[in-house]
Amino acid sequence: MKKDNLPGALLHQTCKQYDVIEYLNITEREHQLLMTMPKNDWTKPLIITVDIVFISILAVVEKTQTITTYFWIYLTWKNDFLSWDPEQFCNISHTTIPLSYFWVPDLYYVEQVIEDSTSWMKYANLSHDGTITAVKPTHLSSTCILDFYYFPFDVQTCSVTLISAMHKENSLILTSQKNSSDVNSERLKYFVDNGEWHPLEVTVEYKPQDGYSRLLYTATIQRESSLYILALILPSMALLVLDLLSNFVPKAYNEKIGFKITLLLGISVLMLLLNDFLPASSDQPPIIVIFFIGTMSLMAIGIVETIFITYIGGRTQKSDKTAAGTFPLYQGLLLKSSCNEDELKEEEPVPEDGVASALEKICRDMHMVRQQILSLQRKENLEAEREKFQERIEKFVFYGHTVLVITFYMLVFFKWKW
Repeated sequence: MKKDNLPGALLHQTCKQYDVIEYLNITEREHQLLMTMPKNDWTKPLIITVDIVFISILAVVEKTQTITTYFWIYLTWKNDFLSWDPEQFCNISHTTIPLSYFWVPDLYYVEQVIEDSTSWMKYANLSHDGTITAVKPTHLSSTCILDFYYFPFDVQTCSVTLISAMHKENSLILTSQKNSSDVNSERLKYFVDNGEWHPLEVTVEYKPQDGYSRLLYTATIQRESSLYILALILPSMALLVLDLLSNFVPKAYNEKIGFKITLLLGISVLMLLLNDFLPASSDQPPIIVIFFIGTMSLMAIGIVETIFITYIGGRTQKSDKTAAGTFPLYQGLLLKSSCNEDELKEEEPVPEDGVASALEKICRDMHMVRQQILSLQRKENLEAEREKFQERIEKFVFYGHTVLVITFYMLVFFKWKW
């Protein structure tokens, strides 16, 4: 401390924060401050006040059931060996000192799966009453039981438990600086949105177990589903709509089957993309898996329906071939009749009984022609009835398939919503 006497002026006092450090004699007392818990009465527990500020949700890995978060943790505790009177040091009430001079609580996260490589901030804040505040940016990868039943409209709840590894509750007590209401209200204050996950609620609860003091932080997060709707759900629905619209192509059944098989391969590619997001094992299949299996099944049923209608059309085509093969016979009969008439003209006159025999033959030929024409008309009528029956079957199958598709999608979206 330094005093300057200025003539005709009030007495001024100039202080430095280093004066506080010299007064506390921190460098000489390093072993005392570093090696033991900073409390005068060992029977009383040391109170560690914790405040966590969530910054971002970096990743949620579905395959490994892990979540990676980034946050800052503030620890505050009182060192009984350090204090000063601010009035003696120009009202300096706090200063910053390297954290390496002080004892630091040994805390860890129960759900942690990867060792945190981040370190404490180099300097700590020291108040005049001995209160120390240390800050650590934390990059935490922890386990989380993820429920994908409603994927991609899922809401996940993950917990992180903070506990002391060496000190029990009678020696060290963890307490939260803020209650659950304050923590939840300030969850978005410093949160950086990464686009896929949004925090809905963050709570903190004091839950001691087995004689150890513990703080349980629980975060409820919701997935942003727009990307998955655009990349998976809408394309699969579009493929199924194209499958339905292909039924309006008239009588091109072979081309329809090839087109439907191509659409079925397209939905298979989308299912391969979905496999990259979902874990290998699950208690029950997610709704989106049911959605894709149902869509694929409906498309397969559409192929079977087209094959059935093609089979009916194939029978009609056989009838066409039979009718086509009958016309040469009819033409032959007519030619035969005309040839007989010519022959009759060219031949020499015959007796009357010969004329009667020729006329009888012509009548038999004309009767055969008449029977053949009637047979062709019956076959044409049968073919027309078959075509009408095929059209009715095709319409019935199309309307039934459409109702089945609409019913299936209504049930799936109802389960997704509720």
